[in-house]
Amino acid sequence: MKEFLIGLIALILSTAVTCVVIPTSFVYNFFYALWLSITLKDWKAFPRFIWKTIDGTFAAIGYIFYHISMGQDIMWNVNGEMLEDMITDMEDTKFGDKTYTVSASVGHIQKNNKLNKYGKWCSKVLNFMFWQKSHALDSWEFQTKKRELKSNYFGKLK
Repeated sequence: MKEFLIGLIALILSTAVTCVVIPTSFVYNFFYALWLSITLKDWKAFPRFIWKTIDGTFAAIGYIFYHISMGQDIMWNVNGEMLEDMITDMEDTKFGDKTYTVSASVGHIQKNNKLNKYGKWCSKVLNFMFWQKSHALDSWEFQTKKRELKSNYFGKLK
């Protein structure tokens, strides 16, 4: 529940800041790009600067979309008992853990060579969906290494 409240407060505060910063900086960037074109006597400076702003904005929106999808994935994992029962006979898995994604949970089971026939098929579907050769295993390795790095830099994780 603590994560929910921290996330909600961060979203509210960042939205308030965004409502002020983005319109103000958009107007500033437009006039700055114009000023650059005039002072540098390079008329290509204006479209280059504006393109850089647009490209960066869409990159940030993509980052937001990616992290929303990761949050959804974690939510599926927390409610993943049905998935667990479908892909393995194991009961001691990472399904239900709020710090892992479904892909990482599948990868953990796959690493232990405990996926059933349907689980192996699901892993292949994940590979296809994400254009990778071993998506689930890579997700497990990525999250394991990320946790290790966070632990080294920020102390023991809960």
